[in-house]
Amino acid sequence: MKKIKIALLLTNLGFLIWSIVQKNHLLIVSLVTSLVYLLWICGRWKRVRKKQNFMIRSIASIDIIVLLMLILFLRLYKVQIIDNAKYKKLIKKQVESVYTFRGKRGSIYDRQGREIAYDIHVYDIIIDPYMLDKTKETKKIISDLFTTLSLKRDKNKFLAELEKDIEKKRRYKLLGVELNNEERAKVVKLIKDYKLRDNEIILKEQAKRIYPRGEIYQNIIGVMGFEKDSDFLVGINGIEKQYEDYLKGKVLRKRVSAVKNRSFALPTAREKFSVSSKGKDVYLTLEEDLQYLLNDEIKKQFEETDSEEAYGIIVNPNTGEILAISTFRKDESVVRNPVFQNQLEPGSIFKPIVVAGAIEDGYINEDSTFDVKDGRITKYRHTIKEATRSIKGIMSVRDILAKSSNVGMVLISDEFTNEVMEGYLKKFGFYNKTGVDFPYEKVPYHMPLKKWDGLKKNTTAFGQGIVVTPIQMIMAFSSVVNGGILYKPYLMEKIVDSETGAIIRRNTPEEVRRTISKETSEKMKAMLEDVVAKGGGARAKVSGYRIGGKTGTAQISAGRGGYLRSDYLTSFIGAFPADNPKYVGLIMFYKPSNVARKLGGLIAAPVFSNIIKRLTITREIVADDISKIKITETDIENINYQTTKTKIYIMPDIKGKTMREVVDIFSGNQIDLKITGTGKVKEFYPAPGTELFEVEEVKVILE
Repeated sequence: MKKIKIALLLTNLGFLIWSIVQKNHLLIVSLVTSLVYLLWICGRWKRVRKKQNFMIRSIASIDIIVLLMLILFLRLYKVQIIDNAKYKKLIKKQVESVYTFRGKRGSIYDRQGREIAYDIHVYDIIIDPYMLDKTKETKKIISDLFTTLSLKRDKNKFLAELEKDIEKKRRYKLLGVELNNEERAKVVKLIKDYKLRDNEIILKEQAKRIYPRGEIYQNIIGVMGFEKDSDFLVGINGIEKQYEDYLKGKVLRKRVSAVKNRSFALPTAREKFSVSSKGKDVYLTLEEDLQYLLNDEIKKQFEETDSEEAYGIIVNPNTGEILAISTFRKDESVVRNPVFQNQLEPGSIFKPIVVAGAIEDGYINEDSTFDVKDGRITKYRHTIKEATRSIKGIMSVRDILAKSSNVGMVLISDEFTNEVMEGYLKKFGFYNKTGVDFPYEKVPYHMPLKKWDGLKKNTTAFGQGIVVTPIQMIMAFSSVVNGGILYKPYLMEKIVDSETGAIIRRNTPEEVRRTISKETSEKMKAMLEDVVAKGGGARAKVSGYRIGGKTGTAQISAGRGGYLRSDYLTSFIGAFPADNPKYVGLIMFYKPSNVARKLGGLIAAPVFSNIIKRLTITREIVADDISKIKITETDIENINYQTTKTKIYIMPDIKGKTMREVVDIFSGNQIDLKITGTGKVKEFYPAPGTELFEVEEVKVILE
């Protein structure tokens, strides 16, 4: 017996040492308890031998009870200490409900603080057919629900669908009517009136994104889509995607403690919120009146010319701020924004870039002359011709730009090497992204210098054989007319905390590099003004105002097969005012078809002219020389065409104008003019800058 006791004690001690080495906490406690118990037993039974049988039985019973108590202790120790976290989690799962949703998404505003994207909360109705049937009042409840909400849906058809769901014991039926807060209150009252307590009717809250001016911001703001493996909506393109991390509301979790069946919350329960925050508000650099004008004019020309695509952009050349963007396309399934994502050969609008670089480096000056002969030149067995037969003979650089001479540009490019031409492309930003804050901006393809053939430099000089994005083109041109600074373009002006109003991020003008000197820029502005005043950009003129620019007509590349004979990209890039530009605009029409002559000067230039005309009216921009303003019959036709097919979007300042001028401004709009008195405008209502979306009457007092 003694040997058995010693063997048990040594075995226990050996396992204890092993458990300590293994760091098994529960086994250590169990073996220590077991060792103490064995020592206690051995000591007791040594003394018991000399006593009576009754005492032996009593002590044995006590030892068994102690053993059972020790086993219970070890079990409690395991539950309370070892598995504490596990059982706490199970308890919480039984008595706690956790509801997860997001805070309100931030709004997007234009430069003037008008909302162009914002969230509203709506409620969907979810019905549990199985539980609703248990009330024995299904038809009455549904009838009252339809009556309360004045639903236009077929009630009988819905009831028939509900009956089928009840037969199949289905637990989910979405009515999905997107209730507002007032309608939600009515449904809540109906639920209380019928004493529905088992989630027979559930109101599910969700956010709905509203775009009140979607027609003019359609391809800039972007759209929302569902997050992967989530019910949350996120921005999938445009500004919504670019600033998703700021706009999205933070996740909100609400914990509610209840009894096991969760029919009511515990009296001592408290709601605990981990994170609660609305998304931040994003303010853009876009100017709504300018955005509307650009959109309206491009849309008209897009439809009239039956183009495959049309797009335009207006920027502040002195800061890089994007003021307006407009895009149209026949294929509405395409969601890319061509201003940032199209790669195309620019054509003649590229010529000012090359001329500016060559003047800056001293290869030419504005009065340098070149003999284009009969308008044809052969380079590396390839004949380059002028667009019109009238371009021939000796021409100055000024004339080469004004008349858009391709041969003249080839001769200019012969003044410098391939390495110099590549340097211009890099300097003006055509080898890299602009860094604009818009998703998926593309880097235009460019061929390494070592792969250039002999003709590459010559064709690049007039915008062929090189691809750029519209945003690159307009920023490079802006540097030509703003004094020589290439700016990084941007769309976001500032990001504001929607709860505190604090500005947490702001964009400021960012200089990328200097491209040309101020002196060269002044020369370029003068030559570009001549292009509009005397050359191919004549249809971009606005009487009394100074405008500079360049037209472009580029054949569409067919890849290795050359160029498409009848398909063109027509464009105009312009600056206003020409001497000190505050606006630079790029207008493009891709594959226009419903026109006799597919030229940038005939298709794109008039659009720029119309935008500037309307801008000078809405913003009261005074002409440089009123004596120069001449109204021809053609101008009258154009104005009538404009006023009968356009809508005044923002109330202009008409103080001091004549009755005739007021009538012309509002002609063709669904607005009643109430004019009293004679002479010029003394007072008028509504005030300047007021939105005219729902205004039906404008009061004008003359004196």
